[in-house]
Amino acid sequence: MRILLLLGVLLWAGCGEGFHQAYKPDFLAEKRTQATRKGEIIQNLRPVVSVFTTHLNDVDPVIYHEREFFFVEVLSQDSSIYENDMISYKLYGTHGAIEPMWSREIGKAEFDDVLYTTNRYAKGYLVAFAKLDYLSAQEAKLEIDFEGLGTILLNFAYRVPVPMF
Repeated sequence: MRILLLLGVLLWAGCGEGFHQAYKPDFLAEKRTQATRKGEIIQNLRPVVSVFTTHLNDVDPVIYHEREFFFVEVLSQDSSIYENDMISYKLYGTHGAIEPMWSREIGKAEFDDVLYTTNRYAKGYLVAFAKLDYLSAQEAKLEIDFEGLGTILLNFAYRVPVPMF
């Protein structure tokens, strides 16, 4: 009887709710993933340019509230596309296309939890547009044109609901 009692006490003490130790995905990383779109330019069955673009207003609307911010990660084996303004941007909403207010390269020293490249050979750019109205933001499409290579159109109109953890 003592053995059963001891076994029962050990079993009862060992059972507990381990929810606080369970795997919980990083909420910020999940939001960044949901706000990112990918596009490629392919020539001769090979990708020439790969682009990951994150709409930062969807990731953190408190910090990025005054303008429409996009973090553009560009990966190409041809380093000449990074020179001489060969990359141009247009943001489409319900009122047509708008040009960026400014764009600049983000160096590795400026990387943080949101602004970072997923590939060490890629270059990251922060692009800012004038703030869109609510309906235009719901229909936003970003066009990235690589001079002489082609154009990528990324659709940010569809938003995946943020999971509740």
